[in-house]
Amino acid sequence: MPASASSFEQPLYEIVRAGIVERLRTGVWAAGDRLPPEPELARLFGVGIGTIRRAVESLVAERLLTRRAGRGTEVARFTDDHAFDLYFNYVDPAGTAVKVTAELLSFAKERATARFAALFGMERGGSVARVENLRKMDGRPVMLDRLWIPMSVFANLSAQDFAARRGSIYGFYQERYGVSVVRVSEDVTAAEADAGVAQALGLKPGAAVLQVERTAFTFQDRPVEFRRRYVDTRHCAYRNVRGLQD
Repeated sequence: MPASASSFEQPLYEIVRAGIVERLRTGVWAAGDRLPPEPELARLFGVGIGTIRRAVESLVAERLLTRRAGRGTEVARFTDDHAFDLYFNYVDPAGTAVKVTAELLSFAKERATARFAALFGMERGGSVARVENLRKMDGRPVMLDRLWIPMSVFANLSAQDFAARRGSIYGFYQERYGVSVVRVSEDVTAAEADAGVAQALGLKPGAAVLQVERTAFTFQDRPVEFRRRYVDTRHCAYRNVRGLQD
């Protein structure tokens, strides 16, 4: 359907952008798919190529789309390094981006508390997976993640599947379930290591750690994961970079 400006004079490229996002949300274009060439997109949306380029460029900047030499524009896959780095903002004492490995410590299914039932839009007592995932840097434990995942979204998720995933957790969600994380919201505070955190990170109970609470959203602002990360700041720091980057 050709794009048309609304009574509020919404820019055409924003209307086209919304049309592309809707096709990503509904799976018309899935992760790894190549988008049609610009002239075809222009005909599809009834706009000029310049408008298409601006809409696509905005989604490339948001990393929902990627451009590859010789392949054109594709729907981003979260198994790619660029997508993982988008949501992993940690550096070592020298300021170099941290590279970590993962070790699954525990996986269990439990009833959702009132908080998680409300967050995930499910009945209280519905099933969630509770995961503990240890992150190591050069073999040294530096982070512990506690995740709560709604089984209504990730049906039949098992410890074996989670442990055997290829690459990032978000890549696993996308590849196995077709669920793309498109936004995260984080709250960063100081905390004291409880017994489990202390044991996992080799700290004394009560030691100071960085606590990062994150809610991950898919399209239409639907929450699909909550995680609480504990970071040993002796070995790495949280870095948030905003604004124009060359």
